[in-house]
Amino acid sequence: MSQTFIYADRKAKASEANNKVLSRLFMVEPVWTNVCFARDAIGLGSHILLHAGPPFADPTKPSLPILSSCVLVCLQEGWANTEEQAEELIRSGQISLQSALQFNVLMPLAGVASCHSALVEISDLNSSTKAWSLLSSGAGPQIRFGTRDPKVIERLKWRDSVLAPQLQVLVSKHPIPLLPLARAGLSGGDDLHASTMQAQLALNKILLPGLASEQADPEIYRMLESSPLFFLTLWIAACHVMLHTAAANGLYSESSLVISLAGNGQELGIKTSASPDTWITIRAPAPAGPFMKPDQTVSASPVIGDSGVIDAAGFGAQALHCAPQISEALNNWLPDHWQDIKEILMLEKHPYFSDLNIRTGMDFFSDIDPIAAIAMIGIDGVTGLLGRGIVQPGPELFNQATKT
Repeated sequence: MSQTFIYADRKAKASEANNKVLSRLFMVEPVWTNVCFARDAIGLGSHILLHAGPPFADPTKPSLPILSSCVLVCLQEGWANTEEQAEELIRSGQISLQSALQFNVLMPLAGVASCHSALVEISDLNSSTKAWSLLSSGAGPQIRFGTRDPKVIERLKWRDSVLAPQLQVLVSKHPIPLLPLARAGLSGGDDLHASTMQAQLALNKILLPGLASEQADPEIYRMLESSPLFFLTLWIAACHVMLHTAAANGLYSESSLVISLAGNGQELGIKTSASPDTWITIRAPAPAGPFMKPDQTVSASPVIGDSGVIDAAGFGAQALHCAPQISEALNNWLPDHWQDIKEILMLEKHPYFSDLNIRTGMDFFSDIDPIAAIAMIGIDGVTGLLGRGIVQPGPELFNQATKT
């Protein structure tokens, strides 16, 4: 039997399975249900740090931005007193680095989580699926940028001791549906990856009055009003919930949907609806785009972060037609005819967003290279955020998937 015939047969069978997966996806309603700590949410133990992307080939030698984030969290936890001590704990394997997605936790960029890290919990209203992501601590120095900035530690302490408890009280009483906020964002010019400003404004209309009734710390108001990407970590987990609920633990073994797209700074990988626990990986390419500082000389790190799941769900790079300000800024780095890629790459319009031409179901049989919008951070683990970027992995990743 020829390889061409086998390929055509598998593609035909995938089409039927994909229809079943998509019918499940269209029923998912992601809701922000809680704020909790990793030790309670997933039973995470001490001296374990969760990172984005596939597991490292050698966890004692992580990419430099993730290493820097790990060092800061070790200092925050009191596992080490100096950066050198923290590095030694990691290099010796006394601190275990594990892929966050193994626990259905989503890490933005070079962020890492320990047992005491505050997480947002996103649940599907119509099933038992849950996922978690880091609770953002707002604008300014951030753990997700992969630096050694000591100000990050103070932000993490504030996040875990002040922000998390007060949001937990509010959200656990009044869970917040996320699809209406996403729709508000897209209608207002967000792509829901590079920009979530309008979605955040819609979220603030819910959060701020509730926080006022709880007499919350005034710093929380200031943080939310000055943090247009606070919504992002909620949406990362929401997209994971949508895709993994649809995958139904690999029930549809002939399906060809991408349900994870993530990097660790060394490898870029996908998971599929047919094998949701298996990574297919390539050497990670670096995103390209405009630097915030034109004279920047530090190179962008190869792709880091779990937020590619946003693009796999049909947002981000697939929703740039809704975000003219972002698409214009990235225009010189976007592939030719980028507006048409989603029509081939993504299988169907999502009914909730159909009038906005949001398509979902990234198909590895689509015969076109995927595209994702992702932030660029410095490869050196020092510089931090460089700007917005675009990454197109090339055909190898999907070619591997068609042969597994």
